[in-house]
Amino acid sequence: MTLQTVFLWLYSAMASLVFGATGYEALVVHPAWSRKPPESFVAFMGTLVGRMNLAAFWIRVAPLFALSALASVAVAAMQGTPNLILIASAACAVTAVAWTLTYFRPTVVRFLEQQGDNAPAERLQAEARRWIVLNWIRVALIAVSWFGVLAASHS
Repeated sequence: MTLQTVFLWLYSAMASLVFGATGYEALVVHPAWSRKPPESFVAFMGTLVGRMNLAAFWIRVAPLFALSALASVAVAAMQGTPNLILIASAACAVTAVAWTLTYFRPTVVRFLEQQGDNAPAERLQAEARRWIVLNWIRVALIAVSWFGVLAASHS
């Protein structure tokens, strides 16, 4: 097994984990807190899912996802076999993680931990809808990343 194969498998595993976790959150967790802000923010934090420490999971997984993507591209480049599909996949992974750190995470903290920071309900509802729509774009980026690394692994 080559070094490139090892890194592709690592990136594939991380992409699969992130794609699955992101899908679960988009389909189960996010609808629970975004239903009718600010009441749903408060109600969500009182549920079992709301008390789960999702940040503890993502603080470990997100950097490994991005780093495994970058490492796969770097190893492929060092071995003289850079693959355009792998590069696009890694770009989507890094973009999704960067966007998460700069927008998604700080915004959801304000929504849930600060319960909307006493903003008017209409504004919170609009912001939550925007967050959900943008999150589906992030899910698509992660899906492209996942499909891309799988395609690169088989080429």
